Amino acid sequence: EVFEDLVALVALYRPGPLGSNMVDEFIKGKHGIAKIKYVFPELEPILKETYGVILYQEQVMKIAQVLANYTLAEADELRKAIGKKKHDVMANHKARFLEGATKNGLDQSKAGRIFDLIEKFGGYGFNKSHSVAYAMIAYQTAYLKAHFPVQFMAALLTQDMGNQDKTIKNIAECREMGIEILPPDLNESQADFSVVKGGIRFGLAAVKNVGLKAVESVIEERNQDGPFKDLLDFCKRVDGSKVNRRVLEGLIQCGAFDFTRLQRARLYGALDEVIRLCGACHDPNQMNMFASLGGDDAAANGLLQLPDLEEWDEKEKLRKEKEALGFYITGHPLDRFKTVVRDFATCAIEGLTNLRDKTPVKVAGVIENLRIKRTKRGDKMAILSLEDPTGSTEVILFPDVFSNYSVLLKGDEPLLIGGTAEVDGNSAKIIAQEMETLETVRQRTIKAVELRLHLQSVSREVLEQIRDIFFRFPGECSVLFRVDAGQGKELLIEANDHYRISPCDEAKGEIEAIIGAKIAFRYGGKRAHPSQSQHP
Repeated sequence: EVFEDLVALVALYRPGPLGSNMVDEFIKGKHGIAKIKYVFPELEPILKETYGVILYQEQVMKIAQVLANYTLAEADELRKAIGKKKHDVMANHKARFLEGATKNGLDQSKAGRIFDLIEKFGGYGFNKSHSVAYAMIAYQTAYLKAHFPVQFMAALLTQDMGNQDKTIKNIAECREMGIEILPPDLNESQADFSVVKGGIRFGLAAVKNVGLKAVESVIEERNQDGPFKDLLDFCKRVDGSKVNRRVLEGLIQCGAFDFTRLQRARLYGALDEVIRLCGACHDPNQMNMFASLGGDDAAANGLLQLPDLEEWDEKEKLRKEKEALGFYITGHPLDRFKTVVRDFATCAIEGLTNLRDKTPVKVAGVIENLRIKRTKRGDKMAILSLEDPTGSTEVILFPDVFSNYSVLLKGDEPLLIGGTAEVDGNSAKIIAQEMETLETVRQRTIKAVELRLHLQSVSREVLEQIRDIFFRFPGECSVLFRVDAGQGKELLIEANDHYRISPCDEAKGEIEAIIGAKIAFRYGGKRAHPSQSQHP
């Protein structure tokens, strides 16, 4: 309601006040839930702003000044003694306080109780001037985030560019806020994250193996001679001593050449030929990668032929994105399992620290790092880093669990891991007890596949194509057709058991390509309890 609330919040949100009744007393007093009590009327003018709670160190000093005639210097010494819990010094101050308070008309018993109150709650006190400074920063940043969210998040991403865990969380927060994170683009990206129409454009300096000198060289050339036309134009114009093969690989993998509308796999496959043509294969210090072509655009375009390669599938594209950037931006391996994750995981990784210690959890993610070690008895165990779109956490597999599930650690399939969360303040890890791939969970729990069709578009040819897919991917899932019959009417038709299907990605993709709509899965089996689910 007022700025002073933020100041108080900063002082209250600390272990001491949180571990006592101070926070509850403050909230009840502020909202009129409980009557504000001042132990002594003399304290009301000093403690009124904090609803009778001794919250700030300055309040301790003021009490000593007003009630016991302390000088500012003496009051500051009292503040220091309380904070450092110097009992001998506090004993001297108690005698000094009683003497001064008695001279001011307070009886000694009352003065002693006030001093005990100061000693008890003053130890939790926070410096108000610090609280004001932090509250002002919090208010300013909250204002910017509320009124200029895209600019704020772009600045935050730039600030945390070198911190992978923070960047993952920031990207996840952008998506929750409805802000699109666009991949690097050689014709639009700056060195840092920047605001563009439609969202935040990834900064070139965030691409692995692309040093700042290379970025500056690219941006300088683009500003001087205009946007790059294609891979050839880029290689011809940039400084070859700063933009080498490794840089080109990273730029292609993360999508920086997507403006050419050419498939990443074909561009990547053309690199050997590009380097051969430019004569830079054995000359990394060459200043111009296309010097051997003498600047002849026609010669370059005529000599280079892009290989006829199939585009990387979504899984491979994301893997290479992660390789180039350190994290995923255009998607995540868990995206194709959103329904499974929502129904069977109990917590997102970022929510682990909000749980109580030893809480049973089920978390979905992909393995990013894996260490296998031996116990003192010589048994194998594993420590891995599990990542989801909200962050990463450590997972420990002790020998008995490792022996049961080690085969799942060798692949790169997204996993559902069940275990116990070990929470310690702002950090958390999982002691694993069971795991399975999300694909296995999906195959095991999907009971039906639902296809949405429009009556006007249903033809014999379409139905025959769908039937052929059923026969090529047989399984245990029943098939439902939800048919839009027009005029707001729908028909739900269940196919004969003869047409049961496997809910694999290949079948799903082929059917969706034919009907022009997403198919829906109907699940059965045990799910996460709705109140446990903490997914964005």
